[in-house]
Amino acid sequence: MPSFVSDTTIRRFLKARNWSTAQAGRCLKEAAKWRRQYQPEKIRWEDIVNSENEAKRAYIPDYQDKLGRTVFVTLPAEKIIKHFLEPKMKEKVKFVYKNNSDSQKVLAEMFDLDKLESKFGGRNTTEFDIVKYAERMKTLDQITGSRQHDSATTSSAIN
Repeated sequence: MPSFVSDTTIRRFLKARNWSTAQAGRCLKEAAKWRRQYQPEKIRWEDIVNSENEAKRAYIPDYQDKLGRTVFVTLPAEKIIKHFLEPKMKEKVKFVYKNNSDSQKVLAEMFDLDKLESKFGGRNTTEFDIVKYAERMKTLDQITGSRQHDSATTSSAIN
């Protein structure tokens, strides 16, 4: 858990609660409690994948946006998701549509269109390959696992 409660996390919680230390503190404690109980850092690819179709609905593509940020693709309709977003998050989330000129402008600003999948208006025609995706997710699991091991070792050495 030490890696979860970082300066960046504290700043994120403060910002989300309009810099109210009392509210941010409560939320951070609840988040830490939830993380201790459910241990999301221990979730691995094999734990969550049940089918190829499930993986296609929500996934991390093998490209980033132009600012180097990780992209998370979810395919449910905007009508379903937008009701679950908090107002500040709604400002950050962009819903885009393949045949919409405004959407295409947003995509061109945010992504290298040669890497962006054609189903989203990009020029990359590579089809989703569940085998390659599974290999990539397993590699990420290994990287995450080694970071957690290093963090736990460092934490134990400090205590």
